[in-house]
Amino acid sequence: MKLIAYYRVSTERQGQSGLGIEAQKAKVQQMAAERGAVVVAEFTEVESGRKNDRPQLAAALAEARRRGAAVAVAKLDRIARDAEFVLRLSREAAANGMAGFLFADLPDVDATTAAGRMVLTVMASVAEFEARRISERTKEALAAAKARGVKLGGLRPNTLTRNDAARDKAQASTERLRPILTAMWSQEPRPSLRTIGKALAMGGITTKAGNAWSPSTVKLALERLGLK
Repeated sequence: MKLIAYYRVSTERQGQSGLGIEAQKAKVQQMAAERGAVVVAEFTEVESGRKNDRPQLAAALAEARRRGAAVAVAKLDRIARDAEFVLRLSREAAANGMAGFLFADLPDVDATTAAGRMVLTVMASVAEFEARRISERTKEALAAAKARGVKLGGLRPNTLTRNDAARDKAQASTERLRPILTAMWSQEPRPSLRTIGKALAMGGITTKAGNAWSPSTVKLALERLGLK
């Protein structure tokens, strides 16, 4: 199997010093050895993960198409922190003769399959969350609760106030999943509620109560977000 290695660092200083690059190379080489593959070309980018315009990534993809090879990356966030961008890349790979993407930190994910793209979407969204921490909609939901006089840290006995606070907390928690659920629900063919629940579980994402996702809880989340 042929691999096209893609490495990325965020700053010029990291690119010049080799900091981060050597660790990425080591992970890709280890993955290649475990799979009996060979790295036939390497491309290194010095660019922020938030930018989708990457000349070296484009060159790596072109070389992978030319050779019918897979693009090997040390970590998912080296490709991007944008879930929709990662999903689009995986779809293009499947359609353009590439052998797909391989990630050293996600060795069991085959991004050339529908199930693999589903898991990839979840993991990319998790990386996106780590970069953004809290979405603007979460802040808006919490601000709205505060404006109504709801104390989220210490609820009053009043039933209406308590219900308002619970609803706002649930909405804020669900809003954090909007990028993930939007990306998955917009796929064609549309996945089942059970499939989405399994993908969330594989991504290590649980409900607010810490439970696994059932079709009914997935449906409720989609309805809260106005997606269903």
